[in-house]
Amino acid sequence: MIVAGIDLAAKERNTTGVCILSDRPRCLSVKTDEEIVENVIGGGAKVIAIDAPLTEGEPFRDGEKALIHRGFRPLPTSMESMRTLRARAERIKTALSLRGALVIETFPSAFRHPILDVKMVRKRLGIKNRHERDAFLCALVARAYIEGAAEKLGSKDPIYVVDKAYVEEWVRRLLG
Repeated sequence: MIVAGIDLAAKERNTTGVCILSDRPRCLSVKTDEEIVENVIGGGAKVIAIDAPLTEGEPFRDGEKALIHRGFRPLPTSMESMRTLRARAERIKTALSLRGALVIETFPSAFRHPILDVKMVRKRLGIKNRHERDAFLCALVARAYIEGAAEKLGSKDPIYVVDKAYVEEWVRRLLG
């Protein structure tokens, strides 16, 4: 099954990373909502993991509280910039859902693997910048979700993550 990951920017003038993952990742940088939806749906993705809040909470939702408990520092959804990001994420989710895709939320900072800091690794995977790197990590969460290997943090507003070993295994598999 084809999956996708989106590292969403709050505003269309900023770069959003998108990764379509089947046998090989296809990473790209886009700007507009239309470009995001067109590439994800056009790429055949049925499950999409997005690095952006899909719901609101004051100031933290249950999934974010679980991340905080593990030592991570997600930004509160009550911040103005996060409200802007959430509003855009909701528009993207609606557009993708209307086209038959399932959209889940993730937080790639919780499982970023140092292997992706190696320039040669990123180049071989077709990752050109940090937005595409995070989109790739999001796509791995979508894959893990399908496989039943993603960990669900929170129940009301879940955030899905994987462990770093899962990331390393996939990177090594893709590099051959």
